[in-house]
Amino acid sequence: MLNIQLDEINDKGLLLKGEADSDSFPQLVEMVEDGVADFPGPVRYQLNISHLAGLIEVKGHVDAVLLLMCGRCLDSYQMPFSSDFFLTYSKDLPECYDEDEETELSAEEMGLIQIEGEELSLLEPLQEQLLMAMPIQPLCQTGCKGLCPDCGCNLNIETCACVEEQFDTRFSSLKNFKANK
Repeated sequence: MLNIQLDEINDKGLLLKGEADSDSFPQLVEMVEDGVADFPGPVRYQLNISHLAGLIEVKGHVDAVLLLMCGRCLDSYQMPFSSDFFLTYSKDLPECYDEDEETELSAEEMGLIQIEGEELSLLEPLQEQLLMAMPIQPLCQTGCKGLCPDCGCNLNIETCACVEEQFDTRFSSLKNFKANK
């Protein structure tokens, strides 16, 4: 699907526009199966691929809609996602030496991705963009109140009648202690 033969990229470059189902991306399928997220619509992409001094540059844009579960109230919500990215590929990685550090720079440190063979696969970079967009703590709204720990009602929708218990601990006398500055 997103595999391009290197000889397809001419002097003017190559423009790819399209959309793909989340089923095309292995890690996204795993996320759907685990109940972490869902992708109700297609993943749309636009890729501008060009040659530049022995390198292949990919300027890309990807957008999708993520269906997530709030980490506080457990309600589902949709989060639109859009990202621009830039990748540089090379068949032969140049050797670079950092004179200040006296170390050889790796391809990753130079921002290069090595191409093996005569085909460029762009499935992984698109998948990475979506994975990086996933929030660590998904929240339906920034002020989400979550669930009541006693009765379990959604505090965003209703107020519960639960009374907060006062605990009598050995340190309760320090509760009102104020230190002089």
